Amino acid sequence: MGKVSDEIKQFLDFIREAESRYVMSQEVVKTEESRTQDLLHAIEFESEYSNLDGLTEKLRKCRIERRENKDIVEELEPIIDFLGVQNNKKTMDQLTQRLGKIRKVEKYHENRSYHPRVEEQL
Repeated sequence: MGKVSDEIKQFLDFIREAESRYVMSQEVVKTEESRTQDLLHAIEFESEYSNLDGLTEKLRKCRIERRENKDIVEELEPIIDFLGVQNNKKTMDQLTQRLGKIRKVEKYHENRSYHPRVEEQL
């Protein structure tokens, strides 16, 4: 086990990363849904049968990208919901504050020394 502060920091970094990935993945899902509609309309109105292959391949890639990001959103949603509860947000803020206190204690432990009071030759 490493330093306690490293463990807490790693957890807090994960939470912050989860929040940003969640938002970013939501945006990608929305973009890819719009792209899907564009491609479906292009397929609908394409008069050259030979052009459909390229459009359907683009549609396939679009749907894969959307699915990957939708999966990320679904996996992170319980964490985001947890963070949205007021008491949980307060807990995360307190944990961040505690991280600073733990780091001070760790620094003290690293630089600790002892000065004898009676036995000066130790």
